[in-house]
Amino acid sequence: MANEFEILANFLAKFSDEVEGRELQDLPRDVQAKLRELAQGNLAESERSRVFDLLKDNPAWIGRLAEEVKAMRTGTNR
Repeated sequence: MANEFEILANFLAKFSDEVEGRELQDLPRDVQAKLRELAQGNLAESERSRVFDLLKDNPAWIGRLAEEVKAMRTGTNR
């Protein structure tokens, strides 16, 4: 059993950067509003491009966009 823990410890030491999590950031209100508008299809092309750039820089926010789409589909507005 000790050998299995040693193998796991060596694995984690070797790949520590990839398995460490990141702290979730609070989503600024203006970004949250833009994600909601994007989910509803109410953004102009130029605004969509800016939001997509924000999402590229902050991939954790993609989950928030998914939540907005899901809320829209289920009819639960925030």
